[in-house]
Amino acid sequence: MSAAEQARADLTALAALATRVATEHAADVARLAELLTADRNRNPSRYAVVLVSEGARLSSHGDMSFESEETDMYGHRKLGGIGDQIGAALKEASPTYNQGRRIDVVNQRLGYLVRSGDPDALDSIVPMAFGNLALDLIRKKEYGRLVSIHRGFYDSVPLTRVTSDKKVVNVGKYYNTDRLRPIYEFDGAPLFIMTSD
Repeated sequence: MSAAEQARADLTALAALATRVATEHAADVARLAELLTADRNRNPSRYAVVLVSEGARLSSHGDMSFESEETDMYGHRKLGGIGDQIGAALKEASPTYNQGRRIDVVNQRLGYLVRSGDPDALDSIVPMAFGNLALDLIRKKEYGRLVSIHRGFYDSVPLTRVTSDKKVVNVGKYYNTDRLRPIYEFDGAPLFIMTSD
């Protein structure tokens, strides 16, 4: 995962008011249950939120969670199901940190729910601009390029920039593994999460 993709993930956690985040770092369920129970008990409304990335892993499981054995044209399997696994594991571990009482866990897959929100101005303008930029590239016979936003400006980059290797999160740079939270760095960051470097 690029720095820009990680920044978007961090800001998603911030915007969702998530108290903890399970990302590509192998999370220890006991530690996550301990932190979430403490967060929940400090909250007057008695709840805590954990945002679970599709690429999240549990330290008790070796690999990422995949929906099926089916692969895309590049041989990548589709991630999925880790939220269900973490939800069940948290429910099972919760009595240890909640005076023997089990905490109910609600697991919500947000992908389509979040994507189905009403569009704002950027949701309308950016795709139109991308479409026009793509047509301009075709007209100029500049093939193998991907339209992008770079440092706040429309641009294009070689397609190999996104297909050449697997993108992974730099956990040490962007994620506090003890607190299970992103490391927020706003100084010098773009105002809009869609802008990237």
